[in-house]
Amino acid sequence: MTVENIKNLLTELCNFDKVNITQTFSVNEIRILQVRCLTVDSHHTFELTYPDSGHVDLISDITYAAKLIDNIISKNTPI
Repeated sequence: MTVENIKNLLTELCNFDKVNITQTFSVNEIRILQVRCLTVDSHHTFELTYPDSGHVDLISDITYAAKLIDNIISKNTPI
């Protein structure tokens, strides 16, 4: 999955801002990341949750979020 594909996925998540959709990323069938698009002050913010630790990152920049997700799923490590 390329960064551009991830950006497209994030854009699609935000198109459904009236419902709660969570995208889960797994590596070797182990959930490593869950992503939601939130609307905060009429701006989209991406909520990245790491299931193993429960840590949550809120990211408002779609390009940065896509790069972070790409790094996490390809190397299984955050930036």
